[in-house]
Amino acid sequence: MDKLLEFLRSNAHTLLFVVLEVIALLLLFNGSVYRNSVLLSSTNAITGTVTEYANKSNEYLGLRDANVALMSRNAVLEEENQRLKYQLRRLEVDSLTWQRLSTDSVIRPFPYQYKVAQVVGTTLFGGKNYLTIDMGSSEAIQNDMGVLSNEGIVGVVETTGRNYAKVIPLVNSDFKLNCKPSPRSEYVGTLSWDGKDLEHTLLTNLPKHAPYNVGDSVVTSGYSAIFPEGLFIGTVEGEGESPNDNFRALRVKLGVAFGTLKYVYVVQNYEREERLEIEAVEKGER
Repeated sequence: MDKLLEFLRSNAHTLLFVVLEVIALLLLFNGSVYRNSVLLSSTNAITGTVTEYANKSNEYLGLRDANVALMSRNAVLEEENQRLKYQLRRLEVDSLTWQRLSTDSVIRPFPYQYKVAQVVGTTLFGGKNYLTIDMGSSEAIQNDMGVLSNEGIVGVVETTGRNYAKVIPLVNSDFKLNCKPSPRSEYVGTLSWDGKDLEHTLLTNLPKHAPYNVGDSVVTSGYSAIFPEGLFIGTVEGEGESPNDNFRALRVKLGVAFGTLKYVYVVQNYEREERLEIEAVEKGER
């Protein structure tokens, strides 16, 4: 559709010229005054329609390009925001921060980069929901890369082709992610969709004594190589139906509106392979 609009926009004047030439020839070889007046009226109507369509095509494509440009700027800002948060957390846990500020070891480079992609397909009709984005291996997209939007976490890349990738979203019954019930919480639970609707999910496996407040922001824990710590997921609405009576579950209102999602960020972690390799060795030793 976009290619058709681009073609019409690029060749609008040529197409209009051809139409007018045909009408001129008809006028030339037809001596009826009445028919000439009808053809002239038709010419005006056609000219107006073609011009209006060309203008609307330009407007649509212009808005699309503006959205992509805005998302690209937002990606840079979000990456910078997360980088600063990342450095702040490292400084907070370092008891010798002020003595070491002059060394290179304190400020560790932020290992994540955000890439803008467009959602070109969705399957949101059952428990096995998926999204398709217009980026693949040709853009260095790989399986298990995180995907997010301006409103929060979207999901994780599951399958990658050369130019496209399939994303398993939060609203898929197979999706699981370790999260915290608030940015300052010491407790970590498991985000797991219950399949009831596209606007809510559950944060399960929390200890019964884990405190919470309605309205708290549920965020990523950072206990994986997929997402940085502290990324927004949704807000706590209250107690949820726990699949295990020994643990607490919280009902979470998701930040992302999956039905209207157009653009996303794919999160690339430059330290992912090293981290996974180290964790695999540790598991093997146990």
